[in-house]
Amino acid sequence: MNDELRNARMRMKMTQEELAEKLDVSRQTVAKWENGESVPDIMRCTQLAEVFEVEIDDIASMFIPQKTKGYPGPKGKYIFGKCVIRRGLIVLPDDAIQIFNLKDGDELLLVGDIKQGMALVPVSGVNDFVTQFDNAPVLEVKDNE
Repeated sequence: MNDELRNARMRMKMTQEELAEKLDVSRQTVAKWENGESVPDIMRCTQLAEVFEVEIDDIASMFIPQKTKGYPGPKGKYIFGKCVIRRGLIVLPDDAIQIFNLKDGDELLLVGDIKQGMALVPVSGVNDFVTQFDNAPVLEVKDNE
C-alpha cells in the first residue's frame, strides 16, 4: 500500500532498521507503515519529513487515501504533473492513465500551438476536439522584451 514510503526510504539508501533507529521505533513499526497496516502519529510524520528532506504535507499524502493524486482544477480538469520523454516515448502519470481509462495500445493525438502549448487527445475524439479547437478564442501572448 505505501510504496511511496518504501521508495522514499530506499532513495535515502536506508534499511527499515536504520529508519526505525532514527525515529526511535521498532523495525516492525516501519514495516507496518510500509504495508499499510498502521500510520505514524504526527510527531513521527514530522521526523519522517526531516529524514526524507521533504515537507510534512508530502509525508501526510503518503498515508491519506486519495481518489486521485492529480491536482483537481475546475470540475473535470486536472493537473497531473510531469510527463517524461524516454527514448522518444511520452510516459504519462499513472493518475492520468487511470482517470482517462487509458490502456496499452490506445492512440492519442498530440496537438500543439507554439504560444499555448501541447495537448494529447484520444484519436477517437478527434472530430469533437477539432471542432472545439477551430471555435476556440485566440489568446494574445505578449513577449516581455
